[in-house]
Amino acid sequence: MLLLVQRPEAWVNLASLWLAMRDGNAFSSEVWVLPYSIENPAVSQQKLPLMRAVLASDGIPFHEWAQGEVVSPGQFDVVVLNHPYDRDRPRQLWVDRLKQVIPIMLYIPYGLVMAGGRKNLKLQFSQPTQIQATAVIARSEHEKSLYRRHCPRGDGHVHVLGQPRFDHLMEALSRPVPGWLSDAIGGRCAILWNSHFSFGKSCSHGGNFSTFDLLGPELLELVISRREQLCLIWRPHPGLFPAIVAEGLLDQDEVSTLREELAALGMVLDESADHADAFNASDALLTDVGSFLLEYLATGKPILSLVNVEGEPFNEEASRLVAHYARASTSAEVAGFIHLVQSGAVDVTGLEHALADHLPMLDGFAGQRVAQLMLELCGEISSSARPSRTKRGAMKVDRKLGDVRMKPGSTNSPTCIPPVLDKLMVGLRSLRAEKAEQPGWEKAVRRRLNGLRVSLGEGVKRHPGLMDLARRLGKR
Repeated sequence: MLLLVQRPEAWVNLASLWLAMRDGNAFSSEVWVLPYSIENPAVSQQKLPLMRAVLASDGIPFHEWAQGEVVSPGQFDVVVLNHPYDRDRPRQLWVDRLKQVIPIMLYIPYGLVMAGGRKNLKLQFSQPTQIQATAVIARSEHEKSLYRRHCPRGDGHVHVLGQPRFDHLMEALSRPVPGWLSDAIGGRCAILWNSHFSFGKSCSHGGNFSTFDLLGPELLELVISRREQLCLIWRPHPGLFPAIVAEGLLDQDEVSTLREELAALGMVLDESADHADAFNASDALLTDVGSFLLEYLATGKPILSLVNVEGEPFNEEASRLVAHYARASTSAEVAGFIHLVQSGAVDVTGLEHALADHLPMLDGFAGQRVAQLMLELCGEISSSARPSRTKRGAMKVDRKLGDVRMKPGSTNSPTCIPPVLDKLMVGLRSLRAEKAEQPGWEKAVRRRLNGLRVSLGEGVKRHPGLMDLARRLGKR
Protein backbone atom coordinates (compact mmCIF):
# COMPACT_ATOMS: atom_id res chain seq x y z
CA MET A 1 0.00 0.00 0.00
CA LEU A 2 1.34 3.43 -0.96
CA LEU A 3 0.08 6.59 0.77
CA LEU A 4 1.02 9.82 -1.02
CA VAL A 5 1.01 12.86 1.29
CA GLN A 6 1.68 16.52 0.45
CA ARG A 7 0.05 18.77 3.02
CA PRO A 8 0.94 18.64 6.75
CA GLU A 9 -2.56 19.78 7.73
CA ALA A 10 -4.07 16.94 5.68
CA TRP A 11 -2.37 14.04 7.50
CA VAL A 12 -5.43 13.88 9.82
CA ASN A 13 -7.34 12.46 6.83
CA LEU A 14 -5.08 9.40 6.75
CA ALA A 15 -3.88 8.93 10.33
CA SER A 16 -6.48 6.41 11.51
CA LEU A 17 -6.21 4.48 8.23
CA TRP A 18 -2.47 4.18 8.77
CA LEU A 19 -3.07 2.90 12.32
CA ALA A 20 -5.59 0.34 11.04
CA MET A 21 -3.10 -0.93 8.46
CA ARG A 22 -0.24 -0.93 10.96
CA ASP A 23 -2.24 -3.01 13.40
CA GLY A 24 -3.34 -5.48 10.73
CA ASN A 25 -0.92 -8.13 9.46
CA ALA A 26 -2.43 -8.08 5.94
CA PHE A 27 -0.76 -4.80 4.98
CA SER A 28 2.70 -3.64 4.03
CA SER A 29 2.45 0.13 3.79
CA GLU A 30 4.70 3.01 2.79
CA VAL A 31 4.21 6.76 3.19
CA TRP A 32 5.80 8.94 0.52
CA VAL A 33 6.13 12.66 1.21
CA LEU A 34 5.74 14.68 -2.00
CA PRO A 35 6.39 18.40 -2.50
CA TYR A 36 3.65 20.62 -1.13
CA SER A 37 3.36 21.95 -4.68
CA ILE A 38 5.75 20.83 -7.39
CA GLU A 39 5.22 24.19 -9.09
CA ASN A 40 6.33 26.14 -6.01
CA PRO A 41 9.66 24.84 -4.67
CA ALA A 42 10.00 27.67 -2.14
CA VAL A 43 6.68 26.90 -0.43
CA SER A 44 7.44 23.17 -0.61
CA GLN A 45 10.74 23.67 1.21
CA GLN A 46 9.04 25.86 3.78
CA LYS A 47 6.37 23.23 4.50
CA LEU A 48 8.67 20.19 4.49
CA PRO A 49 9.95 20.55 8.11
CA LEU A 50 6.36 20.74 9.35
CA MET A 51 5.43 17.64 7.35
CA ARG A 52 8.40 15.79 8.82
CA ALA A 53 7.47 16.90 12.33
CA VAL A 54 3.84 15.81 11.97
CA LEU A 55 4.78 12.33 10.83
CA ALA A 56 7.60 11.98 13.34
CA SER A 57 5.30 12.98 16.22
CA ASP A 58 3.04 10.04 15.36
CA GLY A 59 5.98 7.69 14.85
CA ILE A 60 5.24 7.30 11.13
CA PRO A 61 8.14 6.05 8.96
CA PHE A 62 8.23 7.87 5.64
CA HIS A 63 10.17 8.28 2.42
CA GLU A 64 10.76 11.69 0.82
CA TRP A 65 10.24 11.61 -2.92
CA ALA A 66 13.33 12.50 -4.95
CA GLN A 67 13.42 14.21 -8.34
CA GLY A 68 12.92 11.67 -11.14
CA GLU A 69 11.70 8.89 -8.83
CA VAL A 70 8.93 6.70 -10.29
CA VAL A 71 6.73 3.83 -9.14
CA SER A 72 7.60 0.52 -10.73
CA PRO A 73 4.99 -1.96 -12.01
CA GLY A 74 4.16 -4.48 -9.29
CA GLN A 75 5.72 -2.38 -6.54
CA PHE A 76 2.34 -1.60 -4.91
CA ASP A 77 -1.17 -3.05 -5.04
CA VAL A 78 -2.99 0.08 -3.84
CA VAL A 79 -2.24 3.80 -3.90
CA VAL A 80 -4.11 6.20 -1.61
CA LEU A 81 -4.47 9.81 -2.73
CA ASN A 82 -5.63 12.60 -0.46
CA HIS A 83 -4.87 15.54 -2.75
CA PRO A 84 -6.78 15.42 -6.05
CA TYR A 85 -4.84 17.90 -8.17
CA ASP A 86 -2.37 16.42 -10.64
CA ARG A 87 -0.80 19.84 -11.24
CA ASP A 88 0.60 19.88 -7.68
CA ARG A 89 2.28 16.48 -8.00
CA PRO A 90 5.36 15.45 -10.00
CA ARG A 91 4.44 14.38 -13.55
CA GLN A 92 5.51 10.82 -12.76
CA LEU A 93 2.76 10.63 -10.12
CA TRP A 94 -0.19 11.99 -12.06
CA VAL A 95 -3.23 9.77 -12.13
CA ASP A 96 -2.64 8.46 -15.66
CA ARG A 97 0.88 7.29 -14.74
CA LEU A 98 -0.20 5.78 -11.43
CA LYS A 99 -3.03 3.85 -13.10
CA GLN A 100 -0.48 2.22 -15.41
CA VAL A 101 1.55 0.69 -12.58
CA ILE A 102 -0.82 0.34 -9.58
CA PRO A 103 -4.07 -1.59 -10.08
CA ILE A 104 -6.17 0.00 -7.31
CA MET A 105 -6.47 3.73 -6.56
CA LEU A 106 -8.30 5.04 -3.50
CA TYR A 107 -9.23 8.71 -3.01
CA ILE A 108 -9.95 10.09 0.46
CA PRO A 109 -11.03 13.76 0.11
CA TYR A 110 -8.69 16.27 1.71
CA GLY A 111 -11.54 18.53 2.83
CA LEU A 112 -15.23 18.58 3.57
CA VAL A 113 -16.82 20.16 0.53
CA MET A 114 -19.26 22.93 1.39
CA ALA A 115 -18.95 25.41 -1.47
CA GLY A 116 -20.77 25.37 -4.76
CA GLY A 117 -20.09 27.36 -7.89
CA ARG A 118 -18.92 26.00 -11.23
CA LYS A 119 -15.20 26.15 -10.51
CA ASN A 120 -15.33 24.60 -7.06
CA LEU A 121 -17.64 21.78 -8.12
CA LYS A 122 -15.24 20.96 -10.95
CA LEU A 123 -12.29 20.97 -8.56
CA GLN A 124 -13.96 18.76 -5.99
CA PHE A 125 -15.78 16.23 -8.16
CA SER A 126 -14.42 16.30 -11.72
CA GLN A 127 -10.64 15.95 -11.47
CA PRO A 128 -9.02 12.84 -12.99
CA THR A 129 -8.47 11.62 -9.42
CA GLN A 130 -12.18 11.58 -8.56
CA ILE A 131 -13.19 10.24 -11.97
CA GLN A 132 -10.63 7.47 -12.34
CA ALA A 133 -10.23 6.30 -8.73
CA THR A 134 -11.21 2.71 -8.10
CA ALA A 135 -12.98 3.91 -4.96
CA VAL A 136 -13.82 7.26 -3.38
CA ILE A 137 -14.55 7.49 0.36
CA ALA A 138 -17.56 9.52 1.52
CA ARG A 139 -18.72 10.38 5.04
CA SER A 140 -22.47 10.36 4.35
CA GLU A 141 -25.17 9.74 1.77
CA HIS A 142 -25.33 13.52 1.32
CA GLU A 143 -21.73 13.59 0.16
CA LYS A 144 -22.26 10.57 -2.08
CA SER A 145 -25.18 12.36 -3.74
CA LEU A 146 -22.87 15.24 -4.68
CA TYR A 147 -20.80 12.82 -6.76
CA ARG A 148 -23.99 11.56 -8.39
CA ARG A 149 -24.81 15.13 -9.46
CA HIS A 150 -21.38 16.51 -10.27
CA CYS A 151 -18.90 13.72 -11.07
CA PRO A 152 -18.93 12.64 -14.74
CA ARG A 153 -18.58 9.03 -13.58
CA GLY A 154 -21.46 9.26 -11.12
CA ASP A 155 -21.39 7.73 -7.64
CA GLY A 156 -21.11 4.01 -8.35
CA HIS A 157 -17.52 3.98 -7.11
CA VAL A 158 -18.27 6.06 -3.97
CA HIS A 159 -18.37 4.18 -0.64
CA VAL A 160 -20.04 5.68 2.44
CA LEU A 161 -17.71 4.61 5.23
CA GLY A 162 -17.21 7.80 7.25
CA GLN A 163 -14.08 9.93 7.02
CA PRO A 164 -10.93 8.89 8.92
CA ARG A 165 -10.29 12.52 9.87
CA PHE A 166 -13.21 12.29 12.31
CA ASP A 167 -11.62 9.29 14.06
CA HIS A 168 -8.70 11.58 14.84
CA LEU A 169 -10.91 14.53 15.78
CA MET A 170 -13.13 12.64 18.22
CA GLU A 171 -10.09 11.19 19.97
CA ALA A 172 -8.44 14.61 20.12
CA LEU A 173 -11.56 16.27 21.57
CA SER A 174 -11.39 13.90 24.52
CA ARG A 175 -7.93 15.17 25.50
CA PRO A 176 -7.33 18.18 27.75
CA VAL A 177 -6.51 21.51 26.14
CA PRO A 178 -2.71 21.95 25.95
CA GLY A 179 -1.32 24.12 28.71
CA TRP A 180 0.16 26.73 26.33
CA LEU A 181 -3.21 27.30 24.70
CA SER A 182 -5.12 27.34 27.96
CA ASP A 183 -2.64 29.87 29.36
CA ALA A 184 -2.96 32.05 26.24
CA ILE A 185 -6.75 32.12 26.56
CA GLY A 186 -6.51 32.89 30.25
CA GLY A 187 -10.12 32.12 31.12
CA ARG A 188 -11.54 34.47 28.49
CA CYS A 189 -14.31 33.56 26.08
CA ALA A 190 -12.47 31.99 23.14
CA ILE A 191 -13.78 32.61 19.62
CA LEU A 192 -12.29 30.54 16.79
CA TRP A 193 -12.12 32.40 13.46
CA ASN A 194 -11.47 30.60 10.19
CA SER A 195 -10.88 32.96 7.26
CA HIS A 196 -10.59 31.90 3.62
CA PHE A 197 -7.98 33.31 1.22
CA SER A 198 -10.27 34.16 -1.72
CA PHE A 199 -10.79 37.83 -0.88
CA GLY A 200 -8.59 39.58 -3.45
CA LYS A 201 -9.42 41.36 -6.68
CA SER A 202 -8.46 38.27 -8.66
CA CYS A 203 -11.23 36.36 -6.87
CA SER A 204 -13.98 38.95 -7.30
CA HIS A 205 -15.14 37.41 -10.57
CA GLY A 206 -15.53 33.85 -9.25
CA GLY A 207 -14.34 31.48 -6.54
CA ASN A 208 -14.92 34.18 -3.91
CA PHE A 209 -15.76 32.44 -0.63
CA SER A 210 -14.05 34.81 1.77
CA THR A 211 -15.39 37.53 4.06
CA PHE A 212 -11.90 38.48 5.21
CA ASP A 213 -12.04 41.99 3.74
CA LEU A 214 -15.78 42.40 4.34
CA LEU A 215 -15.91 41.49 8.05
CA GLY A 216 -12.31 41.07 9.16
CA PRO A 217 -11.33 44.67 10.06
CA GLU A 218 -14.38 45.21 12.27
CA LEU A 219 -14.01 41.79 13.91
CA LEU A 220 -10.39 42.51 14.78
CA GLU A 221 -11.34 45.91 16.19
CA LEU A 222 -14.10 44.34 18.29
CA VAL A 223 -11.78 41.69 19.73
CA ILE A 224 -9.07 44.26 20.49
CA SER A 225 -11.55 46.52 22.27
CA ARG A 226 -12.79 43.58 24.38
CA ARG A 227 -9.49 41.78 24.79
CA GLU A 228 -9.96 41.50 28.57
CA GLN A 229 -13.05 39.39 27.89
CA LEU A 230 -12.43 37.84 24.47
CA CYS A 231 -9.65 35.73 23.06
CA LEU A 232 -9.60 35.36 19.28
CA ILE A 233 -8.10 32.10 18.07
CA TRP A 234 -7.40 32.97 14.45
CA ARG A 235 -6.83 29.96 12.24
CA PRO A 236 -6.47 31.29 8.69
CA HIS A 237 -6.62 29.12 5.60
CA PRO A 238 -3.01 28.18 4.68
CA GLY A 239 -3.40 30.31 1.56
CA LEU A 240 -4.43 33.49 3.38
CA PHE A 241 -1.07 35.02 4.22
CA PRO A 242 0.31 34.30 0.72
CA ALA A 243 -2.80 36.03 -0.64
CA ILE A 244 -2.21 39.03 1.65
CA VAL A 245 1.30 39.35 0.21
CA ALA A 246 0.11 38.76 -3.37
CA GLU A 247 -2.46 41.55 -3.02
CA GLY A 248 0.27 43.92 -1.86
CA LEU A 249 -1.33 44.51 1.53
CA LEU A 250 1.80 43.44 3.43
CA ASP A 251 5.23 42.09 2.57
CA GLN A 252 6.82 38.97 4.08
CA ASP A 253 8.68 40.89 6.79
CA GLU A 254 5.46 42.65 7.78
CA VAL A 255 3.65 39.32 8.00
CA SER A 256 6.27 38.20 10.52
CA THR A 257 5.74 41.41 12.48
CA LEU A 258 1.98 40.90 12.32
CA ARG A 259 2.37 37.57 14.10
CA GLU A 260 4.18 39.33 16.95
CA GLU A 261 1.58 42.11 17.14
CA LEU A 262 -1.31 39.66 17.36
CA ALA A 263 0.36 37.78 20.21
CA ALA A 264 0.98 41.06 22.05
CA LEU A 265 -2.73 41.82 21.76
CA GLY A 266 -3.65 38.52 23.41
CA MET A 267 -4.78 36.76 20.23
CA VAL A 268 -3.77 33.24 19.29
CA LEU A 269 -2.67 32.79 15.68
CA ASP A 270 -3.01 29.06 15.08
CA GLU A 271 -0.91 27.89 12.13
CA SER A 272 -0.26 24.40 13.50
CA ALA A 273 -0.81 21.27 11.42
CA ASP A 274 -3.69 20.07 13.60
CA HIS A 275 -6.75 22.17 14.35
CA ALA A 276 -8.22 19.83 16.99
CA ASP A 277 -6.77 21.76 19.93
CA ALA A 278 -8.34 24.99 18.64
CA PHE A 279 -11.68 23.18 18.31
CA ASN A 280 -11.38 21.88 21.85
CA ALA A 281 -10.34 25.17 23.43
CA SER A 282 -12.83 27.46 21.70
CA ASP A 283 -16.36 28.31 22.76
CA ALA A 284 -17.74 29.06 19.29
CA LEU A 285 -16.71 29.25 15.65
CA LEU A 286 -16.91 32.02 13.05
CA THR A 287 -16.11 30.60 9.61
CA ASP A 288 -16.13 31.27 5.92
CA VAL A 289 -17.27 28.49 3.61
CA GLY A 290 -14.99 25.51 4.14
CA SER A 291 -14.43 22.24 5.97
CA PHE A 292 -14.79 23.79 9.43
CA LEU A 293 -18.42 24.62 8.66
CA LEU A 294 -19.16 20.92 8.97
CA GLU A 295 -16.27 19.59 11.04
CA TYR A 296 -16.85 21.88 14.03
CA LEU A 297 -20.35 20.44 14.28
CA ALA A 298 -18.80 17.44 16.03
CA THR A 299 -18.04 19.65 19.06
CA GLY A 300 -21.68 20.59 19.63
CA LYS A 301 -20.70 24.24 20.08
CA PRO A 302 -22.23 27.30 18.36
CA ILE A 303 -21.31 28.05 14.75
CA LEU A 304 -21.69 31.32 12.86
CA SER A 305 -21.58 30.96 9.08
CA LEU A 306 -19.96 34.06 7.55
CA VAL A 307 -21.67 34.82 4.25
CA ASN A 308 -20.27 36.76 1.32
CA VAL A 309 -23.49 37.84 -0.38
CA GLU A 310 -21.70 38.36 -3.71
CA GLY A 311 -19.60 35.21 -3.39
CA GLU A 312 -20.06 31.69 -4.66
CA PRO A 313 -23.09 29.79 -3.34
CA PHE A 314 -23.17 26.85 -0.95
CA ASN A 315 -23.52 23.43 -2.50
CA GLU A 316 -26.69 21.43 -2.01
CA GLU A 317 -25.62 19.75 1.23
CA ALA A 318 -24.20 22.89 2.80
CA SER A 319 -27.42 24.77 2.09
CA ARG A 320 -29.26 22.23 4.24
CA LEU A 321 -26.57 22.30 6.90
CA VAL A 322 -26.38 26.06 7.47
CA ALA A 323 -30.14 26.19 8.01
CA HIS A 324 -29.26 24.92 11.51
CA TYR A 325 -26.66 27.66 12.11
CA ALA A 326 -26.58 31.35 12.80
CA ARG A 327 -25.51 33.34 9.72
CA ALA A 328 -23.92 36.77 9.33
CA SER A 329 -23.07 39.02 6.41
CA THR A 330 -22.60 42.26 8.40
CA SER A 331 -20.32 43.29 11.24
CA ALA A 332 -23.32 44.06 13.45
CA GLU A 333 -24.56 40.48 13.07
CA VAL A 334 -21.11 39.14 13.97
CA ALA A 335 -20.97 41.35 17.07
CA GLY A 336 -24.46 40.23 18.08
CA PHE A 337 -23.51 36.57 17.83
CA ILE A 338 -20.37 37.06 19.93
CA HIS A 339 -22.45 38.83 22.58
CA LEU A 340 -24.82 35.85 22.69
CA VAL A 341 -21.89 33.47 23.09
CA GLN A 342 -20.49 35.54 25.95
CA SER A 343 -23.85 35.64 27.68
CA GLY A 344 -24.53 31.93 27.15
CA ALA A 345 -27.68 32.61 25.14
CA VAL A 346 -26.92 30.92 21.80
CA ASP A 347 -29.55 28.38 20.79
CA VAL A 348 -27.79 25.10 19.83
CA THR A 349 -30.85 22.84 19.91
CA GLY A 350 -30.81 22.35 16.11
CA LEU A 351 -27.28 20.99 16.06
CA GLU A 352 -28.25 17.50 17.23
CA HIS A 353 -30.39 16.97 14.14
CA ALA A 354 -27.70 18.42 11.89
CA LEU A 355 -25.12 16.06 13.37
CA ALA A 356 -27.27 12.98 12.78
CA ASP A 357 -28.03 14.08 9.23
CA HIS A 358 -24.57 15.11 8.04
CA LEU A 359 -22.15 13.17 10.27
CA PRO A 360 -23.89 9.85 10.86
CA MET A 361 -20.77 7.71 11.44
CA LEU A 362 -18.83 9.31 14.29
CA ASP A 363 -17.84 6.01 15.87
CA GLY A 364 -14.06 6.04 15.54
CA PHE A 365 -13.91 3.14 13.07
CA ALA A 366 -13.80 4.88 9.68
CA GLY A 367 -10.11 4.08 9.22
CA GLN A 368 -10.78 0.41 9.89
CA ARG A 369 -13.65 0.34 7.40
CA VAL A 370 -11.47 1.92 4.72
CA ALA A 371 -8.70 -0.60 5.40
CA GLN A 372 -11.17 -3.45 5.04
CA LEU A 373 -12.46 -1.99 1.77
CA MET A 374 -8.90 -2.02 0.45
CA LEU A 375 -8.63 -5.73 1.24
CA GLU A 376 -11.97 -6.33 -0.48
CA LEU A 377 -10.78 -4.54 -3.59
CA CYS A 378 -7.64 -6.67 -3.54
CA GLY A 379 -9.80 -9.80 -3.29
CA GLU A 380 -8.47 -10.69 0.14
CA ILE A 381 -11.76 -10.65 2.08
CA SER A 382 -15.49 -10.30 1.53
CA SER A 383 -17.54 -7.25 2.45
CA SER A 384 -19.09 -9.15 5.37
CA ALA A 385 -15.79 -8.81 7.25
CA ARG A 386 -16.02 -5.01 7.25
CA PRO A 387 -16.59 -3.42 10.69
CA SER A 388 -20.25 -2.53 11.17
CA ARG A 389 -21.44 1.04 11.23
CA THR A 390 -21.68 1.76 14.91
CA LYS A 391 -24.25 4.26 16.08
CA ARG A 392 -22.47 7.40 17.21
CA GLY A 393 -22.56 8.58 20.77
CA ALA A 394 -24.09 11.80 21.99
CA MET A 395 -22.37 15.11 21.33
CA LYS A 396 -19.77 16.01 23.90
CA VAL A 397 -19.40 19.62 24.98
CA ASP A 398 -16.72 20.16 27.60
CA ARG A 399 -18.03 23.52 28.79
CA LYS A 400 -21.65 24.60 28.89
CA LEU A 401 -22.39 27.86 27.18
CA GLY A 402 -23.84 29.21 30.38
CA ASP A 403 -20.34 29.17 31.88
CA VAL A 404 -19.02 31.56 29.23
CA ARG A 405 -19.82 35.02 30.53
CA MET A 406 -18.36 38.48 30.71
CA LYS A 407 -16.10 39.07 33.66
CA PRO A 408 -17.96 41.12 36.29
CA GLY A 409 -17.10 44.77 36.10
CA SER A 410 -14.97 44.42 32.98
CA THR A 411 -15.25 47.10 30.35
CA ASN A 412 -14.06 47.54 26.82
CA SER A 413 -10.40 48.53 26.58
CA PRO A 414 -9.44 51.52 24.43
CA THR A 415 -8.63 50.38 20.91
CA CYS A 416 -4.87 50.45 20.35
CA ILE A 417 -3.98 49.00 16.99
CA PRO A 418 -0.29 48.40 16.23
CA PRO A 419 1.13 49.67 12.92
CA VAL A 420 1.29 46.54 10.75
CA LEU A 421 -2.15 45.34 11.79
CA ASP A 422 -3.46 48.86 11.17
CA LYS A 423 -1.91 48.82 7.69
CA LEU A 424 -3.60 45.50 6.95
CA MET A 425 -6.99 46.71 8.14
CA VAL A 426 -6.72 49.95 6.14
CA GLY A 427 -5.75 47.94 3.06
CA LEU A 428 -8.67 45.55 3.50
CA ARG A 429 -11.14 48.41 3.78
CA SER A 430 -9.68 50.04 0.68
CA LEU A 431 -9.93 46.77 -1.22
CA ARG A 432 -13.51 46.33 -0.04
CA ALA A 433 -14.44 49.79 -1.30
CA GLU A 434 -12.71 49.21 -4.61
CA LYS A 435 -14.61 45.97 -5.22
CA ALA A 436 -17.89 47.62 -4.19
CA GLU A 437 -17.41 50.31 -6.83
CA GLN A 438 -17.25 47.79 -9.67
CA PRO A 439 -20.44 48.06 -11.76
CA GLY A 440 -22.77 45.08 -11.62
CA TRP A 441 -22.57 44.51 -15.38
CA GLU A 442 -18.77 44.37 -15.19
CA LYS A 443 -18.89 41.74 -12.45
CA ALA A 444 -21.41 39.71 -14.45
CA VAL A 445 -19.26 39.81 -17.59
CA ARG A 446 -16.15 38.85 -15.67
CA ARG A 447 -17.95 35.95 -14.02
CA ARG A 448 -19.16 34.76 -17.41
CA LEU A 449 -15.68 34.94 -18.92
CA ASN A 450 -14.22 33.22 -15.87
CA GLY A 451 -16.78 30.44 -16.21
CA LEU A 452 -15.71 29.86 -19.80
CA ARG A 453 -12.06 29.83 -18.73
CA VAL A 454 -12.83 27.29 -16.01
CA SER A 455 -14.65 25.03 -18.46
CA LEU A 456 -11.70 25.18 -20.86
CA GLY A 457 -9.17 24.56 -18.11
CA GLU A 458 -11.06 21.63 -16.66
CA GLY A 459 -11.42 20.15 -20.12
CA VAL A 460 -7.64 20.29 -20.56
CA LYS A 461 -7.14 18.53 -17.20
CA ARG A 462 -9.02 15.49 -18.50
CA HIS A 463 -6.23 14.99 -21.04
CA PRO A 464 -2.85 14.63 -19.29
CA GLY A 465 -0.89 15.25 -22.48
CA LEU A 466 -2.58 18.59 -23.02
CA MET A 467 -2.15 19.57 -19.37
CA ASP A 468 1.52 18.64 -19.46
CA LEU A 469 1.96 20.73 -22.62
CA ALA A 470 0.13 23.69 -21.05
CA ARG A 471 2.34 23.46 -17.97
CA ARG A 472 5.51 23.40 -20.06
CA LEU A 473 4.37 26.39 -22.12
CA GLY A 474 3.53 28.26 -18.93
CA LYS A 475 7.13 27.91 -17.72
CA ARG A 476 8.54 29.64 -20.80
